[in-house]
Amino acid sequence: MNNKRVIVYPDADPEENEVLAQTGSDHLASYGTLIIHHGTPESHEKYVSRIKDANALIVGWSLPADVMAKAPHLELVTFTGTGVSDYIDLAKAAAQGITVCNCPGYADTTVAEHTFALLLGSARNLTLLDGRTRAGAWDQDTPGTDLRGKQLGLIGFGGIAKKVLAMAQGFGMQVKVWTRSPEMHLDQYSADLFTDIETLLQTSDFISLHLPLNENTHEILGSDEIHNMKVGATLINTARGGLVNEPALISALRSGHLRGAGLDVFAEEPLADGHPLFSLDNVILSPHVAYNTPDAVKAIFEITVRNICRYVDGEPINIVAAP
Repeated sequence: MNNKRVIVYPDADPEENEVLAQTGSDHLASYGTLIIHHGTPESHEKYVSRIKDANALIVGWSLPADVMAKAPHLELVTFTGTGVSDYIDLAKAAAQGITVCNCPGYADTTVAEHTFALLLGSARNLTLLDGRTRAGAWDQDTPGTDLRGKQLGLIGFGGIAKKVLAMAQGFGMQVKVWTRSPEMHLDQYSADLFTDIETLLQTSDFISLHLPLNENTHEILGSDEIHNMKVGATLINTARGGLVNEPALISALRSGHLRGAGLDVFAEEPLADGHPLFSLDNVILSPHVAYNTPDAVKAIFEITVRNICRYVDGEPINIVAAP
C-alpha cells in the first residue's frame, strides 16, 4: 500500500469518529485515504458500493463472502474485535489474497469485569431483589451465596479467563480450569489448577465459559453436560452463545437443577420477543456488551491503526488469515 490507497470503514458508529481521531486516524493519512461510512449497510448492494475500491477495510461486524469477492483491490481486513471467524469467512479471504487481522487482548480486563459482575449479581440475586424492592416488596428472606470457599470452573484459559482467575482468587474462591492444552500454561501455573471437563462440571459451584465458537466447541455444554453439572451451580457466559445448548440450559434453570445463570451472549442475537429466558427470574441478561467501555473501544482502534500501519510497513501483526 501507499498513500494513494483507500482505507474504508464501511459500518462505523458515529461516536467512533472521535475515538479514531484520538487513536491515530491522522497517522493513517500517510498510508492512505480513510473513508468512513456510518451505520450497517442495509443491503449487499450498498455494502459493495462502500468497499468496491478499498485496499484495506476496518470491519466491525459481518463481511459476507459474496460482498468481499466484489472488492478486487482488497488486501487487508482488520476486524475490530477478536472472534473474527464468526463474521468473516477466513478461508475465502485467504483464497482471495486478503490478509485478515484482529484485535487480541483489547478487552481482557473489560470482559473479565463484566463476567464477575454477572457472577456477583447471580450469587446475590441482585436483579431479582432490585425488581421486588422497586415493586414495593421488602424481601429479606431470599438468601444470597458467599463466594469465599466456592469453586469456580473456567472452561477455556485465554487472556480473559486468566483475568477472571485473578479476580476469583481475590474473593477467596477455589478455581479449576479445563483447557485442551494445559501444558502450554505450566510455566506460569501449577498443574493442580487443571482438571478434566467432567470433574469440573460435577464439582464447580460456578462455571464460566471462555472459548471461541467453532466446530469443536459448538454446544460444548450440551444437554448431557448440563445434566452433569453440580446441582445448584450457576453458569456464566460472556464468550459465545453457541457454546451452550440453550433449550437444555433453560430446562435446567426451570427445574432448579441450576441455581442461576448470567448471560451476555445467546444462540441468536438479539433475543426474540417472548424468548423463554425473559420469563426466568434466576437469570441475569445483558445484550452482548461485556466488551463495551470507552477504554476498550479506544484500545480497539489503537490496535486497528497499528494493524494497518504494520501491514503497510511489511511487518504484519495479529494475523488470523493470510494468502
